[in-house]
Amino acid sequence: MANKAEDLVKGVVKLISLPEIYIRVSQALEDENHNAKQLGDIIGHDPALTARILRIVNSAYYSLASQVELVSRAVSVIGEDDLRNLVLATSAVDTFKRIPNQLVDIDLFWRHSVHTGIVARLLSKYCNILHGERLFVAGMLHDIGKLVLYFKEPELSQQVLLKAADTDGQLYKAEKEIIGFTHGDVGAALIDAWKLSDTLKEVIAYHHTPLSAKDFRIETSIVHIANCIVNAIDPDVEIDEHLLDDYPSFEPKTLEITGLDLNILPEVMDKAWEHAAEVLDIICPKI
Repeated sequence: MANKAEDLVKGVVKLISLPEIYIRVSQALEDENHNAKQLGDIIGHDPALTARILRIVNSAYYSLASQVELVSRAVSVIGEDDLRNLVLATSAVDTFKRIPNQLVDIDLFWRHSVHTGIVARLLSKYCNILHGERLFVAGMLHDIGKLVLYFKEPELSQQVLLKAADTDGQLYKAEKEIIGFTHGDVGAALIDAWKLSDTLKEVIAYHHTPLSAKDFRIETSIVHIANCIVNAIDPDVEIDEHLLDDYPSFEPKTLEITGLDLNILPEVMDKAWEHAAEVLDIICPKI
């Protein structure tokens, strides 16, 4: 068994390396002489990714007034940061197809992840957060540490799942007890190995314990709230401001940190359901 989350990630980082197309887009963006056409050309080398990006940009997710037909045009419409984040989100699913998982229904995993990302992005608008797309990516990737844990430590992960089911259902507490670290720790270690943003690393590390976040407490709180909302919803539960009243892992202080009022939940979830099916079909085909 790995002693630390970082050791666990070292064993899989070659297998689940950051997508080449994302690296090339990032390198281009760091060149001060880059332009929208260059970005379009890089993404254009991957026809499937090009189609996905354009489908998302033209979906209800963005609700643009007119159709966008070129990636270079999409860059000028949604901005470079949003484009980079969309490339990461759409290619992350393909990256994790390389590692087998017997302990998780992968369709349900990505469905939860995408829903959390969409809700986080919608909530960020009420908090006046710039570049809400990064909240979508953070929400979408918040649980990636689970996939690494299930792959590298399947027997211990099975024990964790059984213990969580027998107790209060809070997986990260069972992970800490049985493995010594959590899927948040593993996910953050992977983000670090991929050399992605400190925001993403901190949000993923502390999405269950948002008050422990130091530099990006608002972003971490938003993803925490979004994750709790998505987990709390079932057909028998009414979506209103009381949705999280009795949810065991919800940290109420995150509402103070973000300034969010859960009266907005019905409106947010109406939009979330509107976006979710289309985004899932684009980012996670066959789900």
